[in-house]
Amino acid sequence: MKYLIWPISLFIAEYFSTNFPIYYGHRIQIYIYIIFILIALTQLKGEIPKNIFNQKVIMFVGILLVIQLISMVFSYYRIDISEYNKSPNKTFIAFCSFVFSILMHYFVVRLNVREVRDIKKFLRGGWIALIISLIVCLVQLFYLFLPSIFEPFVKFFGSSLEARWGGRETDNSFYQLGSYVQTTLRVNGLTEEASNLATQFFVVFIPFLIASIKNKYNLFLGNTQNIGPLYRVLFIIIILLIMAKTTSGFLFAAITLLFLFKQFSKVQKIFAVLCLFSILLFLITINFNSVYMSNSINEFLLNKSGNSVSNRSGSTIALLKTALANPFIGVGYEYHTYYIFEYLPEWAKHNDEYFLRIKQKDYPILSDILGMFAEYGILIMFFIFGYVIKKIKALRKISNEGFKLKVKDASLIKTLTDSAKYYFIFIFISLLFSFVWFASIYLILFFFFISIIPIFRKYLNDKSKEMTSNFK
Repeated sequence: MKYLIWPISLFIAEYFSTNFPIYYGHRIQIYIYIIFILIALTQLKGEIPKNIFNQKVIMFVGILLVIQLISMVFSYYRIDISEYNKSPNKTFIAFCSFVFSILMHYFVVRLNVREVRDIKKFLRGGWIALIISLIVCLVQLFYLFLPSIFEPFVKFFGSSLEARWGGRETDNSFYQLGSYVQTTLRVNGLTEEASNLATQFFVVFIPFLIASIKNKYNLFLGNTQNIGPLYRVLFIIIILLIMAKTTSGFLFAAITLLFLFKQFSKVQKIFAVLCLFSILLFLITINFNSVYMSNSINEFLLNKSGNSVSNRSGSTIALLKTALANPFIGVGYEYHTYYIFEYLPEWAKHNDEYFLRIKQKDYPILSDILGMFAEYGILIMFFIFGYVIKKIKALRKISNEGFKLKVKDASLIKTLTDSAKYYFIFIFISLLFSFVWFASIYLILFFFFISIIPIFRKYLNDKSKEMTSNFK
């Protein structure tokens, strides 16, 4: 099960018609993870680890639910347009199911990853997940250049494995030719669209790769001998980020190169600069001679449509105004649409996307971090930020203790500490934009980093006692 938790989180296509719990009811993860939880409880013979429940976290969840109920009721009586209003009772039940589903991800990780050897098995599962993602993406990439050969494969991915906005039977124009890559000529992996793939690579895999390269310890394979393949994998991912042809992909590729550059020696830095300069010249040459590359760079990087820019900018301003107008407890889960329309600048109301939102009576959150502050308020958000910072400091302290004690797995602890640091930095950067932050693949890693802290603490305590005993 340890090997499977991470790979299973990749498959986010909607296979079920149930709407409860919100988002997760359509997908396989929550059902498989519940089975994993039950199996783990059976193996534990019903003896749940005492430290699995943190009193402060339980209190936080209770406060979160109370605050959200209050903010939902306030919004319900404040919103005077029925089309944008929601029943606080139904919305609160949906929110409770949403929180419960998130906690299921914590339990599946916490109950199955209990020892250092479990951590290593989980990470080996991450390698399996990475290989699956690369295979799917490379097939899609090869399709762009050799469509006749790879069309059957991308059709299969599109019909069976690809996640889609609106579900399997959607009429979304992204998938009208059979799959996303066939329709848009952009790589999307198993996600809904190219930008989500870029975020997935950036947040889920790149932190582990950069940390492994930095510490010369392959986290996925658990050794110091196989670092070379990580450079090649990271290079392939950077190519895929660029070929996703999305602004976030270009940005994430640049940030990845910047963080990687910091780990190089002086000779490696000079070599990297020469390589980047050569690649840049090559791309410029290709841009003038290849219609495909020229369209890719111009359409998705240089000439973003006015509709897209004004829509995103206006929505971001509206969310900021909403958060400032409702600073402490927010407006409530899923009540954002009314407030975005209310605070949207006039110049952002004269484009096709705006009128589409009016027709749909729904305005999506295009900046997740502002959306969180708008819906949940600073009381909840400050607690979450403080909690994350505290956990990173705890990991750093454990890492330092591991080297002082010279334990066998000190490199593992240090590399995972750096991975956690990069993960939280990268996910914060990604939250400035829009992605499905509550997808299983992000939650699994979040709770993995939380869960390894007590495991490493116990491991170091046991080693310290063992050394003391031997000394005596």
